Amino acid sequence: MLKWTKWFGIGCKGDAAAAMAISLSTQEKLNETLEMFERRKLVLQEKISIENERFKGFTKFKNKKAAVECLKRKSFYESQLEQLEHLHSQIKDQIRAINGLT
Repeated sequence: MLKWTKWFGIGCKGDAAAAMAISLSTQEKLNETLEMFERRKLVLQEKISIENERFKGFTKFKNKKAAVECLKRKSFYESQLEQLEHLHSQIKDQIRAINGLT
């Protein structure tokens, strides 16, 4: 029983106030993470649109090598965006789980 108190800061039966404080601080951190993901998502979408415009410009002037590089960067940004959306959904699931516990 002493180990549980030492590890988690609450007893085996659980101190409701301490558990609520821990879950609120965790929930605040997760919400901050979601906000950061939203900002990152906007930045990636902007980069994707920039690379798309650059690709159009390079194909207009028949610069294939630069156009291919733009497509590679665009696909890289799109894969990062997909990973970010996956992480976003995982964080939301964690927030739902914490809300279910309180």
